[in-house]
Amino acid sequence: MDLRTLASRLDDASATLTALSRSVTASDPAQGAFGADAPGRPGEIGRALLRQWTTATGDRAREAYAAAGHLAATADALRRAADQYADTDVAVSRRLAGEP
Repeated sequence: MDLRTLASRLDDASATLTALSRSVTASDPAQGAFGADAPGRPGEIGRALLRQWTTATGDRAREAYAAAGHLAATADALRRAADQYADTDVAVSRRLAGEP
């Protein structure tokens, strides 16, 4: 696999993680799923569980978004490296052919 192909695959992974980071909290269950709307102690526990769930999915969404950014940056670095290798190959070919 060459550098540009790898960069393209990293771009795809970045796009997938970006989409995931946006959708992970969209499927959060409603309050009722945790019993957060119940009276008394069960409701308190349900609200605590809902807060914990919301915090955890929010954290995972932010982590996925950050990882997507790292993958995109790595893909860009790979493309730059591929360009530099190509430029070096051209310069060496010219030098070997006696061109300035």
